Amino acid sequence: MLEIAYFVVPVLLTIFIFAIVKSWMDARVEASNQRVRLLEEALKNPSVDRAMIETLTYQLTGARKPQRGLGMQRLMAAVLALGWLGLFTGIGIWVYGEMTHSNDAYAGGIITTIASFGLVTYPFALRELEARRVQP
Repeated sequence: MLEIAYFVVPVLLTIFIFAIVKSWMDARVEASNQRVRLLEEALKNPSVDRAMIETLTYQLTGARKPQRGLGMQRLMAAVLALGWLGLFTGIGIWVYGEMTHSNDAYAGGIITTIASFGLVTYPFALRELEARRVQP
């Protein structure tokens, strides 16, 4: 009986995950179609100027105006993700060192946690400094 469970549970889990992903993708397609229909209706209005068309396009399609520094934003997102992974890994190593009374693991966990916390806060600090520099 237990052997059947080792087969059935992963199969049912895979079907469940597929159903969730499929419904999520269908909802995204439906929302995109709705935005396109709204855009078509707005463009039928003869009093719409070029600036309004661009604004409607950006709002309804979700596209953003071309921005500088897109590579930097992705880099900061990667630094943030690496910081989160390191933070929880460091906490895990710290707890492991505490449970096994291993001073090396304990110290390594503390150092990893502190360094990763710095990585997590770094993108936010840079954004705050940039906002302060732009303001008069």
